[in-house]
Amino acid sequence: MDNNEIKILKTAILNEIEGEKFYKRAAQDTRDQDASKAFLAMAADERRHQEMLREMLTHVMSGTQMMLDKFSLKGTPSPQIFTATHVMETENAMEISVFHIAIMMEKASIDYYRSAAEQTKTPEAKELYLSLADWEVTHLDSMEKIYDTLTENWWDHQSYSPS
Repeated sequence: MDNNEIKILKTAILNEIEGEKFYKRAAQDTRDQDASKAFLAMAADERRHQEMLREMLTHVMSGTQMMLDKFSLKGTPSPQIFTATHVMETENAMEISVFHIAIMMEKASIDYYRSAAEQTKTPEAKELYLSLADWEVTHLDSMEKIYDTLTENWWDHQSYSPS
């Protein structure tokens, strides 16, 4: 049993739990239906990440091998939640702030999973960490686009633009 691997997995699980709680709270607090749906989808992804990590933790602790086929993202269609057509109009800077915080969380998750992939000695764990990092990159890209659009919309509502 690799104690470092166990520590990496436990930290990752805790990060995903915190992310799930954050996104659920954001969904509850936002005024916009599309934003709420997007945040709930993110919370569901965080829950799925927890399940994947918990299964890996079980395998690491028992010394058995884990098959990652069921966790592959290949062929999984995008739910199209984070597309420009779903971006809300807002006069409230709160949604902008929530997306900004979410962006920072996703960047931290990407860094964490990439670092974990470098540290692990378990091939299956490395594959899982890299898969999760890639998944977080897709979240990040989508959120950055929405954040940029929301910011521009907010400036437009203020009757001036910073540019």
